[in-house]
Amino acid sequence: MLKNKLLAYITCSSGAVAAVFGFLLPVIVGSAGMAVDLSKAYLVKNRMCLALDASTLAVGSSSGSIEELEDKLQAFMTANYPEDEFGHLRTPQLEVTENLIHAEVSADVDTSFMGLLGNETMRVDCSTDVVREVRGLEVAMVVDVTGSMSTNNNIEALRTASRNFVNILYDRTTDEENVKIGIVPYVANVNVGPYGLGLDEAGQPYGDPFVRNPSGLSFDQSEKFEWHGCVMARENPDDTLDAQDTWQWDMFRHDFSRSRNSSYRYYASYYNNNYGPNYDCNRNHIQPLTSDRTALLEKIDLFYPGGYTHGNLGMVWGYRVISPGFPFEEGAAWEDDQWQKAILMMTDGVNTVPQTYGAYGGYLDYVDDGVDTTELNERFEATCNLLREEGVLVYTVTFTSGVDATTRGYYERCATDPSKYINAPEQADLIEAFERISTELSNLHISQ
Repeated sequence: MLKNKLLAYITCSSGAVAAVFGFLLPVIVGSAGMAVDLSKAYLVKNRMCLALDASTLAVGSSSGSIEELEDKLQAFMTANYPEDEFGHLRTPQLEVTENLIHAEVSADVDTSFMGLLGNETMRVDCSTDVVREVRGLEVAMVVDVTGSMSTNNNIEALRTASRNFVNILYDRTTDEENVKIGIVPYVANVNVGPYGLGLDEAGQPYGDPFVRNPSGLSFDQSEKFEWHGCVMARENPDDTLDAQDTWQWDMFRHDFSRSRNSSYRYYASYYNNNYGPNYDCNRNHIQPLTSDRTALLEKIDLFYPGGYTHGNLGMVWGYRVISPGFPFEEGAAWEDDQWQKAILMMTDGVNTVPQTYGAYGGYLDYVDDGVDTTELNERFEATCNLLREEGVLVYTVTFTSGVDATTRGYYERCATDPSKYINAPEQADLIEAFERISTELSNLHISQ
C-alpha cells in the first residue's frame, strides 16, 4: 500500500504543470502583449511614413527659405497624420542640400502589455529623400515707361515693383542660372539698343545686325544725330509675329514733316536741328534674357518716363526676347520642356496715336495707313493669341485709373486665364501684383 502511494506521487504531473505554467505565464502574456504592441507600432510607422512621403513630395514641389519649407512640411504632416491617429508625432526634421530634400520624423507609441515590463512607450522612426527637378524659367518683363508714368512718381513704384519681382525669383532659386529674365520697356516705339547693330552692352560682337544702317551711324545716346536705338515697326502682320532671320528693321529717324502740329511741319528744320531725329525715341532699351541679377537691377534703375503708348509693340518684342530664334537668341527651344516661358505685360494707359512720331511714322502716316487705337489693340490681341498657343504663361497688369474698360478687357483676354490678369489702381497694388506673380512663378520653377 505504501508502495502504491509512492508510485502515485512520483507519477503525478498536475502540480508540476501548474508550477511550470505559473512560471511561464508572464512570458506567454508578455509575448502576446508584445505582439499586440508591435502591431500597433507597425501601424503607426506605416501611416507615418506614408504621410512623410506625401508631405516631402509637396515640399519638393515648393520653393522658399528653409524656414518656409519647414513650416510647409509641418503643415502637410499635420494634414496627412491628424492628432487623433495612434502615436504622438514629434516635429519633423528637414534638410535641403542643393536639389535633395531629406526629411525624417518619429513618433512615440503608447504600449499596453509591454508597460507591465517597464516599457510604457515605443519609438518608431521614418525618413525619406526626394530629388527635386528644377525647371528652368524664362520671363520677359514688358513694362510701360510712357510719359504718364511720371504722374505721382509712378515710375518709382514701377522700379520698386520690378526690383522686387527680380529679387523674389532669384532669392527663391538654388541656382540663379536656372532663371533668366529679359526686360522690354516700351512707349510708342521699342529701343533694341546696340544689339540692333550686332553689338552687346560692352560693344563686343553679339550677333548679326538686324537694323538697317545705310548712313553708318553708331549707337550713342549722348550724340544728338547718332542712333539712340529705336526702330520702326514692320508692316502688319509682321508687327504681331516672332521674327524671321531675314527681317531687318529701319532706324527711328524723326524729321517732323508729318507731325500733327503744323508748326512742327513748318519749322521741321528748326526742330530737327535743335531736338534731333531721335526725338520721342524711348531711351530705355531692351535687356535680353540673362541670369545676371545685377545687370537686371541696374537696367530697372534706369527706367525713365516719356512718350506715348503702343502696348502691341511692347508685347511683340517681349515675344521676340523670349523666343529661341532671331534676333534675340537666348531663349530655350519651344519644345524644351525643361524650361517654362512666361511674360509679364504691364500698362498704365491706353494705346494712343502720337502727335509727333512713333514706330509707324508721323501722325499723318498713321492716318494715311489706317493705324488707329482700335487697330493697335487688335494687333496686341493677335500677339497674345500666338504667345498662348506657344504655351507661354501670360500675366497682364493694368495700373492706375487711366486704363479704360476697353483696354482692361483686352488685357484680361490676353492673360493665360482670368486669374493671371490683375488690375492695380494704386501704387501699392502694382507692387503687390508683381510680388504675387513672381511668387507664383517661383513655385512653378521647382517641380517634383
